[in-house]
Amino acid sequence: MNRALLPIFLIIISIAGFFMWVNPQYTIVKGLMAQSKDSDSALASVATLETTKAKLVDTENSFNQADLAKLQKLLPDNVDNIRWFLDIQGIASRYSISVQDISVADQNQKTSTTKTIGSSNKPYGQMALSFSVSTTYENLISFLKDLEQSLRIVEIKSISFTADNKNPDRYRVYLGVNAFWLNPISATTLNSK
Repeated sequence: MNRALLPIFLIIISIAGFFMWVNPQYTIVKGLMAQSKDSDSALASVATLETTKAKLVDTENSFNQADLAKLQKLLPDNVDNIRWFLDIQGIASRYSISVQDISVADQNQKTSTTKTIGSSNKPYGQMALSFSVSTTYENLISFLKDLEQSLRIVEIKSISFTADNKNPDRYRVYLGVNAFWLNPISATTLNSK
């Protein structure tokens, strides 16, 4: 009778051993294999990104540095409203124009009571500058032409005139101007779509 019970007892022990030790270990091994596959695909993605980055760096290095400086001035990748104001003041000083009543506002901030969380989806940012000048009509036209031909992208949003009571040849001109800059995070997201 012992001989008949021994094989049954060994089968019961092997089934219990499978469910108590082998199966949990096998489940752990399957999870580790899945993590290994994910890690391998992530490493492959990193390698692809590194080769793409190297190609882009080589392409950027092939550009003329003077052209890159012009492009950076045309569409900077940060908000530099002081540099922008100094550029406008430099243009104005060519015509003996004094810039006054300066006001700066970030157009990306919402003025309504509803606030949004996160960055803008636009690939560019926008900064508004309003100021006034007192000048002759001829100097104003020259100032606006130079402002238009400057390397920085600007947009004149508003302009208004009032006559100077003391000097009939001079006008008080109020200008609303927007400048733009590249939003690196949104531009990267836009280019990856």
